[in-house]
This record gives sequence, C-alpha cells and structure tokens, in this order.
Amino acid sequence: MILADEGLNGNILRALRTDGYQIVWIKETNIGMADEDIIALAKENSQVIITEDKDFGEWVFAHQLTGLTIVFLRYDKKDYNTILSFLRSMLKTIEADEKNEFITINKNKIRRRRI
Repeated sequence: MILADEGLNGNILRALRTDGYQIVWIKETNIGMADEDIIALAKENSQVIITEDKDFGEWVFAHQLTGLTIVFLRYDKKDYNTILSFLRSMLKTIEADEKNEFITINKNKIRRRRI
C-alpha cells in the first residue's frame, strides 16, 4: 500500500489508483499532518511514502531513519508524463517486505539509495 503526502499532484494519485494501487492520501484523511507523523504512520502500516516534499529526505538522513521507503518526485509540470512513467516502472520493483530506500525520481533518472 502507498501513503501519499498531501502535496502530491492529484493527477499522479488518480493515475496510480487507476492502475490498481491502493493509496491513502493525507489530503483526504489527515490534512495538515506533520511529516514525522506521516513517517510513523507509514512505518506502522508498512506503506511506501510518495512525496514531492524534500523535507522527507532531510528527515531520513538527519535522523538516520530506516524501515521505510520514500519516493521523492522532483519535476516541472512539463515533465509530468515522464515522471509518471518512471514512477509506474519503479513501483513494480519495490519488494513488499523490503522497506529501506530513499528513491528520487526526476526527468532524467531514478536514483535509489539504501537507508
């Protein structure tokens, strides 16, 4: 299951739901929830976080967090289709029980770092 940060582009969310992904969107369930609480919720429910908020990277690396996977999207609106394509292909590669990555997706590449 996926936990989408409230700032995630709604078009990306709808596209992934159309693909069959189960997604909890903070914007629909807990608007205004603090990043640290989102992280705790994702860990508790074994969810992958998808976000466009760079603060999640700071949380992971400053606090040496483990036990979760975060997908950080960096893009301009004109690159939406490329980002969505990369995201779809990357989500197929995440192991259900393997939750120790910080993944950055931009218009040029997917960067995966173990945490």
